[in-house]
Amino acid sequence: MFEVLVRDEDVQVLHGFDSKENAYAYLESELFNVDVVGSLSPLLASAPDVRIYQVA
Repeated sequence: MFEVLVRDEDVQVLHGFDSKENAYAYLESELFNVDVVGSLSPLLASAPDVRIYQVA
């Protein structure tokens, strides 16, 4: 599941994972690095700012 937050200053994509380990695995995946970042690279001014938060 994911949500997209569109603001004037940026666009944020919020993903939900069942564990911190799975979130980090996604960041290393071809899906993220080739499909997502690769597809968006013409629109990116710099490397994506990726943050992982864990909810208690």
